[in-house]
Amino acid sequence: PFVGGGGGAVLRGRTGLGVGGTGVLGVRAGGLAARGEALLSFSLDPLRDRGAAPYVAGGVAVLGDRTGAHEYLVAVLGISLNPGANRGWFAEAGVGGGVRLSVGVAFRHGH
Repeated sequence: PFVGGGGGAVLRGRTGLGVGGTGVLGVRAGGLAARGEALLSFSLDPLRDRGAAPYVAGGVAVLGDRTGAHEYLVAVLGISLNPGANRGWFAEAGVGGGVRLSVGVAFRHGH
C-alpha cells in the first residue's frame, strides 16, 4: 500500500460544488512514491458555521513509484466540521488504487 502525507486545495462556491487537487509524497513497497489527485466534490451543507456536513467527491489519481505511473478512479465520502467557518477539520474515506483515508485541517478564505 501507499502511505504518505501532503496537501491540497479546493475551490468551492456557495452551491456546494467544488474542484480541487492534492499532492502527496510517501512510500510504496519500500520505495519513494508520489500521488496526485484531481477531484470534483459536492458538499451537502457548505455554509454551515458549526457542526458536521457530509460531502462526496470523485475524480482521478496518478501514483508514481519506481515501477512507473499508475492511474486510478477515485470515489470519496467525507465529513467536514464547520465548513462555513474560516477553519475546521475534515475526514475522508474512499477508494482509488486501494483504500483511501485522509484527515486534516481546512483553512478557508472568504467566509
